[in-house]
Amino acid sequence: MTSVSVRMALIAAVSSGLAAPAAAAEGTAENAPGGDDIVVTGYVAEGLSDPRTPLPLVDTPNNATVVTDQLLAEQGRRTLRDALRNITGISFQAGEGNPPGGGDSFSIRGFAGRDDVYVDGLRDPGNYFRDPFNADRFEVTKGPASAIAGRGNIGGSLNIVSRQPLLENRYGAELSAGTDKYFRGTVDGNFVLDEANGVALRINAVAHRNDEPGRDRAKSERWGVNPVLGFGLGGDTQVTIGYFFLRQDDLPDMGIPNGRNRSLAGSGFEGVAAPVRRRNYYGYSTDYRNVETHIASLIVSHRFNDSVAISNKLRWAQTDYAQSASSPRFVGNVTTLGPTTEAVGNRKFRDQRDELFVNQTQLELTLGGDSFRHNIVVGFEYADELTSNRRQLDADGPRFNLFNPTFLAATPVAFNGTTARIDMDTKSLYLFDTVEIGDRFRIVGGLRHDWVDTRVRGIVDSGFTAPGFATDLSRRDSEFSGNAALVFKPSANSSIYFGWGTAFEPSGRAEVVQLAGGNNNAPVTAANFNVKPERSRSYELGGKLELQGGLLLSAALFEITKTNARTPGVNPGDPAVVLDGRQRIRGIELQAAGEILPGWDIFAGYTHLDGEVRASNIPVQVGLPLDNTPPHSATLWTSFAVTPALRIGGGVQYNGKRRSDIPTSLTSGNITITAPAYTVIDAFAEYSLTNNVKLRANVYNIGDKYYFQSLGSGQSIPGPGRSGVLTLALDF
Repeated sequence: MTSVSVRMALIAAVSSGLAAPAAAAEGTAENAPGGDDIVVTGYVAEGLSDPRTPLPLVDTPNNATVVTDQLLAEQGRRTLRDALRNITGISFQAGEGNPPGGGDSFSIRGFAGRDDVYVDGLRDPGNYFRDPFNADRFEVTKGPASAIAGRGNIGGSLNIVSRQPLLENRYGAELSAGTDKYFRGTVDGNFVLDEANGVALRINAVAHRNDEPGRDRAKSERWGVNPVLGFGLGGDTQVTIGYFFLRQDDLPDMGIPNGRNRSLAGSGFEGVAAPVRRRNYYGYSTDYRNVETHIASLIVSHRFNDSVAISNKLRWAQTDYAQSASSPRFVGNVTTLGPTTEAVGNRKFRDQRDELFVNQTQLELTLGGDSFRHNIVVGFEYADELTSNRRQLDADGPRFNLFNPTFLAATPVAFNGTTARIDMDTKSLYLFDTVEIGDRFRIVGGLRHDWVDTRVRGIVDSGFTAPGFATDLSRRDSEFSGNAALVFKPSANSSIYFGWGTAFEPSGRAEVVQLAGGNNNAPVTAANFNVKPERSRSYELGGKLELQGGLLLSAALFEITKTNARTPGVNPGDPAVVLDGRQRIRGIELQAAGEILPGWDIFAGYTHLDGEVRASNIPVQVGLPLDNTPPHSATLWTSFAVTPALRIGGGVQYNGKRRSDIPTSLTSGNITITAPAYTVIDAFAEYSLTNNVKLRANVYNIGDKYYFQSLGSGQSIPGPGRSGVLTLALDF
């Protein structure tokens, strides 16, 4: 679907009166159209916002974590990565931006989660870096999400719940300044336009810039705005219309080169990042990253009575992503590192557009009484996704000294006349039923069927030649996904559960994006494209306990198996890619969130991951851990009210040793890259000058630890050095 036709469809939908529910009050979020509010207090939310998961968190049969607005405010939220640092079992990739493009890239429980991001329950596949200026909270659900969301990986999913209009006038703002030329300003205003008819407008906006602490040259700038207009708030029929805009202009940081070549064997630097200063920057003055994101949303809900409600969500989104980002590399066949060793920036270009049109219609039914109740959700979803990249071939820039790189300009590289394009059309039907049997038992079940049509094209513009690039391939995948769980409640404030679920990932979002979108890659072939989806299954056993005061404790044991992972065909007659691989993750997760004592809050977690390649046609892979999967990770954030006006606190984050660049072909000459374990400590203090004015000071990485927050095959990106930010917060 073209952008013009998408806009016409959106305008037609607005004219026909489709609409959406909105939150009823700050600190609450609508659980379902016309349904009960979800109360958020401190670090704890009562439940998740999706009506397909209606149980309170203490009864939800998987590891579900809510990062609340209060927690993000204390920490000085700036990026999605900042928010996800609170959740163990999540790792970040240092991708080159080509393929499959830039944007937020992370894994959950050892499996890639970049395609499993949602905003207010709808998929958000845009290739951009998310800023939480308009976020009420972040909901991370561990385990398979295909039954709820369709295609995706097995590790988990992220739902960003945005701020919605309220039926009260409220005005807030934050102004921050800090080290490394840090500046950030945010505004959050809610204006009641017609209280009698439930009409209100909420506007969130941000302006941000900073240099990367501890790094030379790299910097980020962005600004955004998100107005949302609500009608009928508090009534049976509610409508919200929202528009989100975010513009980003960065000098990207691709990190420090890894010793990935076998020629470095025996040098002491093989398999790790080069032993250089953290500040060293290996890009060029001509590098850039410009990203512009537009999202228009329209949702309508109507509650017929206490038992029946219907809603429709409509969204159009477009992200334009342009970059020249230079991935650092050694020059030549380096065997030792010395004062004259040279490096070079391998320039990765992107001129990409992502478009999304999605419509989701849901019917919610509540049947039965207190002793036996069904909470049923039936829905239909249609999504049209398009990704296209006008290609400029990768090219090395000028050389510089590895230990003392100079900031040079690089020669422009022209468009080479080829465009890679991927269209994905998905139709889905789903049914969920949550059965409450008395006070002791809950049974949860969901079933979803997806019809996924994928088309990949390699297009050569008139006047250009690109032998073998012109491609036009199509395929359809028809997949069932399901989940089921049994919950036993020994008491009103505790639960024990056992859950099962499946997930699938079609080739269109894995092999195809890489083969068709990579600037120096060959075009996708039928042998690579015509591979069935990978499928995974998960089992989880856990328990939760909610103590007096709202402290929620949880523990889980889980096993995830990808039963048919992609691996090269090696037998006579095999295609290039077959589904004979097998990967497994086993783990333990512990979590505590809430108030320990009056005025003392805590948010803490621990994850142990034991990942292994169980079968592969690449013999050296068998027995290796999965990419970017630390065996241990832990996090702690706590704050304490010293006086009614003064609150102090801080946090510790630990990540164990991680590995990357596990060989992906029979002829790979690379070696595995390792990033060492690290511990980072942050602190904050907040003083209330008046009931409406607060002053907050944050210090990050107090010990100025030199560590790598993102790990990739060719490069590792250092985490921020020590920095400080002072914030003035207003709330009226």
